[in-house]
Amino acid sequence: MARLLEDRVAIVTGASQGLGAAIAAALAVDGGRVLLVARREKELGEVAESVRRAGGIAAIAPQDITAPDAAPRIVDACLGEYGGLDILINCAGAFVWQKFFDLSPDDWNRTVATNLTAPFFLMQEAARVMATQSRGGAIVNIASIHAEIGDPNVVPQCASKSALLGLTASAAEALREYNIRVNAISPGAIEPSSAARRGESTLEKVTQADIATLVVYLCSDLARTTTGSVIDMYGSTRRIIKA
Repeated sequence: MARLLEDRVAIVTGASQGLGAAIAAALAVDGGRVLLVARREKELGEVAESVRRAGGIAAIAPQDITAPDAAPRIVDACLGEYGGLDILINCAGAFVWQKFFDLSPDDWNRTVATNLTAPFFLMQEAARVMATQSRGGAIVNIASIHAEIGDPNVVPQCASKSALLGLTASAAEALREYNIRVNAISPGAIEPSSAARRGESTLEKVTQADIATLVVYLCSDLARTTTGSVIDMYGSTRRIIKA
C-alpha cells in the first residue's frame, strides 16, 4: 500500500512528548522524514529512537522556539538534514492555569510567544522554502477549544489560540498562490497517553491518535484543495461544557 507522505519532509514542534510525539510518529509511519523540535534533547532523542524502531526516519533539533533566531535555525537544520521541507506542524504550546487578576506579565508573554509569535515566524521561514518548490507545502497549526470557548482560568491560552486561528486564515490567503496550504485543528480535552488508541465515539475525549491521523490527511495530497480550514475535534468536551 502506498504511503501518503512518501519522502515528504516535516518539522514538528513540541515533539518531545504527548501529542507532538504522536503526530511525528504518524507522519513517519506514512513515509515522512521528520525533524523533531523541542527544548528537551534527551526526550527528543527517545522519541526519535522510537520512530526509528517503528521503521520511520527521524532527526532532532533541540531548540527553544521562542528564541529570536529559532525559526531560521530550525529550518536550516531541516534543510541540512533532509535537503528540503514540505510540512510544518506547529504543535508546541504553553498553558498557564491562573485566575484573571493573578496573571503576571511573564505568564502572558510566555504563552503568547509560544502559541502565536513562534508559530508565525516558523510559518514565514518554512514558507520561504516551500514557495520555491513546485509542489508547495502544508502547514497545520494545533489550536484548542479555548480558541472558540472562553475560560476564565486560561485567559492567555484563549487569547493566543484564538489569534492562531486568525493567523491560520490570513496565512492561508497569503500563501495560496504558492500552493502552500494552511489549516488548523482545535482539539478539546485530549486523552493522555493515547498515541496508539483511536476513540470509539463522540462520548469520549479525543485521542492523540485521532488528531495525528487528521494531521496526516491534511498534509497529504488527499487534502490538496483544503486550506484556511479549522477542524474542531472536541469529542466529549463540548458536551461537558454545555452540561
